[in-house]
Amino acid sequence: MVDKIQTRRKAVSPAGFLIANSNLFYFFLTAAISALVYKITLCPTVEYIDSGELALACKNLGIAHPTGYPLFTLLGRLVSLIPWGELINKMNLLSLIFTSLASGFLYLSITDFIALVKLEARWKDLIAFATALFASFTPVWWAQGTTNEVYSLNLLLITISLWTFFRYLNFNRKKWLVLSSYSLGLSLTNHLSAIYIIPAFALFVIYLWRKKKIRGDLLLYSAIFLVIPLSVYLFLPIRARFSPFLNWGGVDDLYFLYKHISGWQYRIWMFTDFNLSALIDKIASAASLIYRQFGWFGTIICTAGIVISLYRKTNLSIFGLLIILLNFVYASNYDIIDIESYYLPMIMTLSIFMAIGTAILVTAIIKSIKKSGPLNYIILLGIILIPISGFIDNFFVSDRSNKTFARQSVADMIDSMEPGGLAFIENWDFYSPWLYFHFEDGIRPDIVLLDKELMRRSWYIDFIKRAHPEIYQNSSGAIEDFLRELEPFERSLPFDATVIDRAYYNMLHTITFKEQKNRPVYTNIFTDKKYTGILPLVPTGILFRIEKTDQFVEMASFEFDKALWGNRFIYKDKRIAVILSYYRSAFSSREKYCGFFGRETEAEHYKKITAEVSAVITEISRKK
Repeated sequence: MVDKIQTRRKAVSPAGFLIANSNLFYFFLTAAISALVYKITLCPTVEYIDSGELALACKNLGIAHPTGYPLFTLLGRLVSLIPWGELINKMNLLSLIFTSLASGFLYLSITDFIALVKLEARWKDLIAFATALFASFTPVWWAQGTTNEVYSLNLLLITISLWTFFRYLNFNRKKWLVLSSYSLGLSLTNHLSAIYIIPAFALFVIYLWRKKKIRGDLLLYSAIFLVIPLSVYLFLPIRARFSPFLNWGGVDDLYFLYKHISGWQYRIWMFTDFNLSALIDKIASAASLIYRQFGWFGTIICTAGIVISLYRKTNLSIFGLLIILLNFVYASNYDIIDIESYYLPMIMTLSIFMAIGTAILVTAIIKSIKKSGPLNYIILLGIILIPISGFIDNFFVSDRSNKTFARQSVADMIDSMEPGGLAFIENWDFYSPWLYFHFEDGIRPDIVLLDKELMRRSWYIDFIKRAHPEIYQNSSGAIEDFLRELEPFERSLPFDATVIDRAYYNMLHTITFKEQKNRPVYTNIFTDKKYTGILPLVPTGILFRIEKTDQFVEMASFEFDKALWGNRFIYKDKRIAVILSYYRSAFSSREKYCGFFGRETEAEHYKKITAEVSAVITEISRKK
């Protein structure tokens, strides 16, 4: 008998095992299809925002911008050690893996939540599979799988936490609740935005405890396993002691560690202008975002799913709605350009409600029309069309396979500079990609770029001192004066903002004039008149050279890459419009400059490319 059992076990192939375990089969199928789509649309290089900085932080075990993201940094470091492939490609693939696995765990979460609908298991599995894929193809979710960003790991950990929580509710096994708490704790070590999910979990767990469905000792274990992962944050002060290449925030000091982890510097963008009118605008903005993710059909089905879930599983549905509400309160009151990724938990939760709505719709169809072979195929086709429609609708917006704008803007910037030049830059979307291409790929080792806004922080001054010691030495007096005035502000002691501001601009001007004696100095700053108001600016390329001369400053005719920037088959969001506004200002200034000196041919050239840039900006502004 034993031999027969062993023979049968050997006869089961891996494919047969997966099919026999439908949840496992659909989990891998969801993750695999998502991964394939993300790979097809994967960004081939550095993207805007934090892509370049994060890649360098992972490779060098550096301290990234607040809130530090220690877990992402450590995992990224392991991936960076793979001996083949370019660093940025490895990091992009890491985000692809995180996001596609999150899609798989969303499927598992849906299968456990959808149990409240009376429907055949095969239909439930298909609906969960189709809805999870549909969510994977929403633009915000899709974006996490095509470039390296910390939100991809957060998405994975939150979906794991949600799935294991549902497992506990369905099977009442302690390990699932403990694992759910641990996953949620881990997500906090990656991005603190997950903190707004904790109240929803806590309130529901307390409710179960009051109903005597959870013992007090399990509550204690869950709390312990929520807190234990936070020890990962010890990486930040320990690593900062070794002065890594990027050492954002000076977190070897415990006070600065607290400020870094808490995102202190972002508070100027949080909970501002709160009034009824602003609240209505924020609700409309969030609703518009959700509508763009789900479309009219998905939005209707989501709404139906919420109503039905509230009727059948009131407490569990309130738990989901709490996640949505708290997510909205946090994200809608945070005024940054890349806020959409903060709404991922809302998209995840609404997808679960969408699956409920779809299951109810299928149930109603089956009941209204008696069993029919052709009907089953029609229902099957309708379910399959759910993710296919999402894929088709969102492919253009989500395809990053030809997006090389960040690389091109860096190329255009350095082509505007003579050998040995120094430039003061004010936009992070120029500086973050530059960090990668300069320090990782070794592009233009002769030139230096400084981020003018980061120079308001002492940690960045330390970076300049280590990376560009000659600049620090040449202007050490003005720099140290500024640091002395800045210290009370950074330590939340009484300070004089006017004195700090004066010392800051004195430092900028001192560095500018000192370095100008030895090298050409440039800037792309034209809005901050406190800095540029006293400087003679000559437009060169997409930068302005700081040059006091009555003579015409020659430069090779700058060529705007219209084939890339004007390509209508590559989606361009409002971030591209902001970048191109720098191009337009510089080109327009160069046109006037050349006209003043009677260089009509060159002036016509810059008039032409100014018009080309303006056309692209106008095209972007017309999009919803």
